[in-house]
Amino acid sequence: MTTTNANAVPRCTLCGEQHPPGDESAEACQALRVAAETGARPVGVPVRIQAAYVEAREALRADAPAVAIRTLRWLLSHLAETRGVNPTLTLSAKVAALSASGIISPTIRRDLLEQARSEAQGPEVAWALMTLTEHALGRAYMRRSGA
Repeated sequence: MTTTNANAVPRCTLCGEQHPPGDESAEACQALRVAAETGARPVGVPVRIQAAYVEAREALRADAPAVAIRTLRWLLSHLAETRGVNPTLTLSAKVAALSASGIISPTIRRDLLEQARSEAQGPEVAWALMTLTEHALGRAYMRRSGA
């Protein structure tokens, strides 16, 4: 969790939302993090999505940003396409559609989005994509109905 000032409610580094004490969505975000660390699949997350996410995390740990980037771009594209976005659109357009549908929060900084959309293959792009993907997956799969 990150905090903007001493009196502010922490903003979740996974979903970008504020989780006041007792907020159930904070538990969902934590469940996704724990599942990724242990290789377990959270309830409701398709096997294919979890496998790709774990593959991307392993690529980042192995200092293979190009592999991570390819996998994370696929994850974001797949997430958009399963929500009705035209598969022939660019990744940038798919990310915009995810944002418009509420899967990517408006609290995600524009520079993170721009870095993730970059055609470069370096670790900075890979980590921006990972942050964006974790955020999107958390909002797409880990939110409880009505949260």
